[in-house]
Amino acid sequence: MSNFLFPMSEFNRIHQVIHGTIEAEGNSGKACTLFACIGALILNKHYGIKASAVAGGFAMCVAPEQNMLFGRDGGGTVEIDEDGFHMWVQTKTHVIDFMSPLYEEAFRDAQQEVTIPRRMFQKRLDREAASLDDLKNSGDFYAMADPGLSERLVDSILNRPLNTDIIQIADQWFGSRRGRQRPSMTIGSNDGIVRELRLPNTFARGAW
Repeated sequence: MSNFLFPMSEFNRIHQVIHGTIEAEGNSGKACTLFACIGALILNKHYGIKASAVAGGFAMCVAPEQNMLFGRDGGGTVEIDEDGFHMWVQTKTHVIDFMSPLYEEAFRDAQQEVTIPRRMFQKRLDREAASLDDLKNSGDFYAMADPGLSERLVDSILNRPLNTDIIQIADQWFGSRRGRQRPSMTIGSNDGIVRELRLPNTFARGAW
């Protein structure tokens, strides 16, 4: 089985379209839910890959003796709820995080000083570590999926008209998998404001 479902160039295209769509709406370093929902939609619709947005705790080794953790440290355990979680895309064979080039921004916003390179996270499920204690080498990961939390969060996201608009705009901007990606897109709102979205210059330079 291949390590990747699709090449880094396509990962970066999806990342940049999502990032460019949500950037004007707020802090993209905290938008894992939209990265996951839009990413899952694109994989299902344009790639024919069955994918879901999954929430829970998530940990990865970014350097020897340096791990990042999404969730709350409960003193040896990871606490997961609506105030402490991460969301990623999961397929039958892979875990994919289209937000991964923004990991450093995500932790900087949490007032944690870390240096995390911009890399693609697209890992086979059978490469997952057995526990948090087994995160030894750069790229080792441990995903703690919570089906109930996943369902509640996806429902909450889709129940907000602003979010459904963002998802539709990203899908429209992506276009088709084989088509050339437009570097910008002009959108208009109900209040008459016209904005131009542009692809950001963040992208993965290597893979975990």
